[in-house]
Formats: sequence, C-alpha cells, structure tokens
Amino acid sequence: MSIKCFVLDLDGVVYRGTKLVSNADKRIENLRSKGKVLFLTNNSTLARGDCVKKLEGFGIPAEEEEIITSGYASALYIKENYSSPRVFMIGEEGLKNELEAQSIKTGMRRCNVVLVGLDRNLNYTKIATAAKLIRNGADFLATNLDNTLVTEDGMLPGAGAIVSAVRTACEKEPIVIGKPSHIMGDIILRKAKAAPQEILLIGDRIETDIAMGKKAGLKTALVLTGYAKQEDADKSEIKPDYVLESL
Repeated sequence: MSIKCFVLDLDGVVYRGTKLVSNADKRIENLRSKGKVLFLTNNSTLARGDCVKKLEGFGIPAEEEEIITSGYASALYIKENYSSPRVFMIGEEGLKNELEAQSIKTGMRRCNVVLVGLDRNLNYTKIATAAKLIRNGADFLATNLDNTLVTEDGMLPGAGAIVSAVRTACEKEPIVIGKPSHIMGDIILRKAKAAPQEILLIGDRIETDIAMGKKAGLKTALVLTGYAKQEDADKSEIKPDYVLESL
C-alpha cells in the first residue's frame, strides 16, 4: 500500500535548533509531490504559527493546519475533556498562545488543571504552586516527557526534567499528551485522513516518535540526525520499519 501522508518530527529531523538539517528543505518539497505532509513536535515553547515562521525561515512553506505541537494537542485535549477548564501552566508563550486560541483561561485561582511543559524561566515558586494545586485536586497534565531537547549546541534539559520535579513534589503521575501518548497519535490520524498503514512517521527518537507510531499502527522511519544513533536502533526492542541516515 502506498504512503499518502508523511509526518515529520521537527527537532532533530528537519532542523537542530537554528540549523537546517542538510537538504531537508529539498526532501520535504519532494515528499509533498508524493502525498500530504504534516509536521510534529513535542516542543511546546512554540505555537503553531511560530513553527510556520521558523519553517518558512528555512525556505520550507507550511500552514498552521499542517503543524501538531504538544502544546496544541494539550489545548485540544483540555477543550474536549473539561467543560470549564481553568489552567495553571508551567510553560512559555507558545503554550499560552495555544491555550488562548482554544479560549482556555489560565491563572492561579480555582484551577482544575495543572499543565506542565518546557519552561526556560522555571523557578521554585512555579514548582511549589503546581504541586500544591495538584495535591488539592487539580488534574496533572504534561505536554511531554522528553528529558532532553536537541539544539545546535547539543542536548539541553527538556520538559521531562521539569515534569519530574513536579511529579516528585506532588507524588502523582501526569496524563501525558505528547509523544508517545495515543492522544497525539489520535490527532495525527484525524489530521492525516488516511489509514494508519498509509502514514509514514519520520522521527529521531525511538522511545517517543517510533513508539507512538507503532502504537498507532503507522509505518515508521528513524533518522540519525538527532537524538538516536545506529547502536540505539540495534539494541532497542522497538524496531522502526526503516533506519535512515537523514531525511
């Protein structure tokens, strides 16, 4: 069966921080001639519009409806599962923008949801407030559990490191929205409008990208330009359909 939709992770596949993976722009143009292209990221610091601007800066045309971020997925999940959500957020402007786009209120009073994502201005007070709200009954959501973030300067702490701090403080487990959760997988299926076996997910992390693709029944390809290396693929019990040097 032919592939009708290509789902591309961003960090580590299309670019590393502010640097384009070699020839990724040309490869994406070629994929568009063969089927639909969607872009996927667990990074919640950028709203979908920001991702569009970043891709366009690399010469890659894109539209918001082609972008799925963990922030966007989190906002959709909250909108669809809470009648009157009030969210305390640990995160950055991109995550806040996605919540506001779904008319979701944020703040500290009468919160019934705590949403934790990557926050490069994290402080003790934010962790303490989140833990207190969760202990008092608020639901605990995490945009993702990636412990590291791929950048042009190497690996930096990711959202998972922050989620771990809150989890330790409140002694509760979060509902995870981003990869490898089925929640994000379901959004891909809705956006792709294709059968699972007609979708190829291309990522650089076995435990998130490839694992989620396998759970959703998608075809999967691991590229070696980001987090995972060939030896990781060799020893992992989660086997992608393809292992490629790059996009």
